[in-house]
Amino acid sequence: VLTQYCNQPCFIGFAANRDVRSRVNCSTMLNKQLSHLHSNMWKISKSNEVYLKESVFLTTFETRCFKERCFTRTSLAKHVPVPKSCPDGWKSRKGSCYQVFTEKVNWFQAQMNCRRYDSTLAQIEDELENQWLNKQYPDVKTATWIDAVDLGKNGVWMWFSSGKSVTHLPWDNGQPSKYKSSENCALTFHLGRAKWHDAFCTSSYNFMCEKKINL
Repeated sequence: VLTQYCNQPCFIGFAANRDVRSRVNCSTMLNKQLSHLHSNMWKISKSNEVYLKESVFLTTFETRCFKERCFTRTSLAKHVPVPKSCPDGWKSRKGSCYQVFTEKVNWFQAQMNCRRYDSTLAQIEDELENQWLNKQYPDVKTATWIDAVDLGKNGVWMWFSSGKSVTHLPWDNGQPSKYKSSENCALTFHLGRAKWHDAFCTSSYNFMCEKKINL
């Protein structure tokens, strides 16, 4: 795992793609939240000696700190085997397990909560998966955080935990609304439907976690 530190009180993960620049400065509240998330994930990986296969440190996001005399440090940790079955209560589909949590938290807290279950926020990759998840959780009628963000570049949506592009974007009518270009995190299940909305990352909603299994 490769991490970076700045002279400012800001902790960020290694940016795999330098072409993508963050639009937020270390002094902003949003970037402080992002820095805090990176810091906590680093602590988890060190304390548990866990190698995070799709960790936040491998995302393609870069803050301005990257240019301000940051230095790097490396660390190796043990690989954790992928489980062969889903935990009780989780929904199973094609090598992934899913669970919706109705605790209302912001997107950054949701990321950390998922990591406690050895999972990430859900990455919904096609419409079949999108509709399947909606049918699995018919009682969830309020918006739910997923892993997609455009923190790196306005309008370019990426899966935060893997750094991959989001290729399927089932936005609701009028979405993404991009209010003042500050709604950078994605939600599903708006009004109980398989439609996505963008929202302020610091707002509080349900969240959906996804973890991989070996079939």
